[in-house]
This record gives sequence, structure tokens and C-alpha cells, in this order.
Amino acid sequence: MAYRTDSSTPPPDYSPQGRVDQGVVSFASKSAQETAGSAASLRYLPQQQNVALSAFTILFQLAGLGLTPLVWAWSGWAFFAYLLIYGYATVLSWLLVHEAIHYKLLNNRRANDRLGRIHGILFGCPFHILKVGHMTHHRYNRSELDTTELLPTATRHFMVWWLAYYVRILGGLYMSEVLAPLMFFFWKRAKRIILAFTQNQAVATILDMFTRRMVQTIQFDAVLSVGFIIAQCYCNRHDLTPFILLFFTRGLIVSFYDNAYHYGTDAHDPAAANNLSVPSFVKPFLLNHNMHRVHHRHPLASWASLPDLFEADRDGFSGDLISTGLKQLKGPVRRPVVASPEAEIRQAAE
Repeated sequence: MAYRTDSSTPPPDYSPQGRVDQGVVSFASKSAQETAGSAASLRYLPQQQNVALSAFTILFQLAGLGLTPLVWAWSGWAFFAYLLIYGYATVLSWLLVHEAIHYKLLNNRRANDRLGRIHGILFGCPFHILKVGHMTHHRYNRSELDTTELLPTATRHFMVWWLAYYVRILGGLYMSEVLAPLMFFFWKRAKRIILAFTQNQAVATILDMFTRRMVQTIQFDAVLSVGFIIAQCYCNRHDLTPFILLFFTRGLIVSFYDNAYHYGTDAHDPAAANNLSVPSFVKPFLLNHNMHRVHHRHPLASWASLPDLFEADRDGFSGDLISTGLKQLKGPVRRPVVASPEAEIRQAAE
């Protein structure tokens, strides 16, 4: 089958110059590591803190099997407080998965992946699906394969895209992550259908990242993930309302803030991302993830190194986390045709 090629989404370069040794696909055209920042900052990994944070998120979610119905039966205010803690555990769970994707959760790579898989199972989506998805995000950032709010320039189905956009940011993204493992139980057929529908070489390259061993691991983790969801339903079998509220809360948080760090950035700049300000005491709770532009420049750096790299790069903030997130409610826009001068200069320099 001949695949359609798209100049805005070229296939990855798998040469040694095109790989990042820390588990994230990077490319010579980006040179994300070449900006300011010491080698020591890139190597630093706060393993003890990561282990402690992992223990909290894992134990809290497991304890929730018995705790959720008890708190729900106790009082509404107690459950509201519990819901807030659960919301933060959701954020922290994804952030720890993110560190594992970049091989910055544990020093030992095998242990790093195993702990990442545990987080993925409890999060609701196998680790390797999240990993490949995030790798392609770094590669295809702001391209037609990785934009949420930008619609195809020539589309005549604006209302369909408009509806899909709001479904995505209001919980649809997380639901797609929960359901995605199903296609890995008939992976060859699913792959053929996707390729026949898209006929895009970049999509074909992404799907080829899933090796046979990865598919088997995804199948195993998916069974455990579904088992955990079933266990939650069973523990709340007398009243599923608290389970539904927790599931909706997780889906909304994950889906709504997935693209907030890129919303409104240059549609033609593959390095575009937002640094979003938060109160100083909040930064450690977000593992400095609000410094997202710094992360895209330095994908090898752990969360603990981002503040130093932020200062070394003399970077700034594009807005605050809350208001920028709410701007997403303005809805999608058509992708601009002409690249900005800044992006053209950047591309010419690369």
C-alpha cells in the first residue's frame, strides 16, 4: 500500500543522531539538548522523592477500594475532600508515568519501566501506550498529528470538529486512553484498518513502534487495569455513584489539561509550548510540570532540574495555569496557512 506523505509530519529519523538515549524520540532537527543547562542537571534524578511519591499514589488508589464507599457513606463534605485528594493523585499519577517515559523515575531502567507499568495499570491505560503516545507528541508537536484546537484548514465539517474538540477536552481523551487497549487484542487487524483509513506514512511509522513484545505486555497490563476497574465497581456495588464521580473527575482532569500547555502556541513551531505560572508552593506538587516549554527543550531532564534550567535559559511564563486552561473553552480554530516569522527563522536556523 502506498501511503500519503505529509511535509508537516515527516517520518522519524532512527539514526543514532535521531535518538534520545533516555527513551524519548528526539531528532537532530530539534536539538532539544543543545540549549543552556549543565550536563549535571540533565543527569540528576530524584529517586528517593520519586519512590515516596509513587508509594503514596499506589497505596492511596489501592486503599480507595475500601475507603471510597466508607467516605461516601460518612458525609458529603468528607467525600468532597476525598475527591480533591483523588484529583491530585490523578495528576501525580500521570506525572510519575511521564517521568518513567523519560527514564527519570528510577535509575535502573528495568525497574523504571516496571514501576511505570504499575502506575499505568492504576491510571487506566497500559504504560507502553502512554509511552509511544508521548514520544510521538515530542516528535510531532503542533503538527496535524498532534494538535487539539487546530482544525484542518480546508475542512467543511467545522461543526463535527467543534463537537469532537469539546468531547476530547471534557473527558473524551481519557476515555479513549481507557478503551485504546482493546484494539491490541486484535492488533494486526486494527493496524490494517488504521493504515487503510489514514494512508499516512507518519502514522505507519508510529504504529510500527509497537513491537510484538510490547503488544503482549499491553494485553497483560490491560487485563490488570480492567480488573482494577472491576474491583472498584464491586467495592461500590451497593451505590456506584462515588465510583462514577471519581472516574469522571479523573477523566476531566486528564483530558482538560492535556493540551493546556500548548493551547494557542505557534501552529508551525514544533518546539512551541507554554510555561504557565502557579503559586510557588504549588510547583513541587506539580513536579514543576508547569515549566513545560523548558521540558520540551530539555526532555532528558527530570522534574527536579527544571527550575535550574528555567533560570539558565532565562525563560519566562506565557500566562497562568488556570486562565490558560480556561481559554480552551473558547473552542477550536482553523490552522493558519502561513507560518509566523519567528517559526520560519527557527526552521531556517535548524
